[in-house]
Amino acid sequence: MSRRLPSACLLSLCLCSTVWPAGASAHVGHVIARAERYLKLDVSGRSARVVVSLTLGPEEGRRVLEAADTNGDGEVGAAESDAYLAQWAEGLRTELPIFVDEAELHPSWGDGYFDPIGAVRDTALTVEMVAIVPLEGGEQTVSFEDRMVRREVFDRTDVAFRARDGASLIASGAEEAPTEPTEDLFYLGDFRAGEPIPLTARLSIPEPPDETPYWLYALGALLAVSFAIVLFGRLRSAR
Repeated sequence: MSRRLPSACLLSLCLCSTVWPAGASAHVGHVIARAERYLKLDVSGRSARVVVSLTLGPEEGRRVLEAADTNGDGEVGAAESDAYLAQWAEGLRTELPIFVDEAELHPSWGDGYFDPIGAVRDTALTVEMVAIVPLEGGEQTVSFEDRMVRREVFDRTDVAFRARDGASLIASGAEEAPTEPTEDLFYLGDFRAGEPIPLTARLSIPEPPDETPYWLYALGALLAVSFAIVLFGRLRSAR
């Protein structure tokens, strides 16, 4: 699966060369020949987290560190790793789009994880980004599409669907309209080659709490009691 590309391509790919289209020359990066990927939809109450994580071997880890080392001093500091993750986040907006009830959302990707940093060297390395999506409540469908290019470099992609804190999975899977809940699945690099892969979850989400002020209930009860007293008094007068 090893690939060799001209050095000019290093400016057109980010992180794993799958995060931005090949024509996007504004992104620093490198060519990864092999990696594993983890995607997760984690719904807690009325909030959904979409997580993308890449696990790289020692050779690929060196390439990531070299790409992040923008000042060429042989060390990757916190500022350089943050800048690297920020460029990856920009690419994820289009290569891992998120939808709620078929409407595309544009949340910010953040909470970046880049480990280890430090000296440019052969080392296993993990990078991760997270997007947070608010949900309204009731039955809702949350999906994200795997549109990353050159998916063949991923030996394996593991996908997890999780729901907790009052939320529950009705159906989930690698399709637009899943019919049964699937918490875990995986696919290889040649799965649906050249096509986007919809990763979809239909969920039951807790309804938002009743935010009516307590004093309104008390006022309503007081008015009801007052009306009953007045009505009772008029009835007695009529007699």
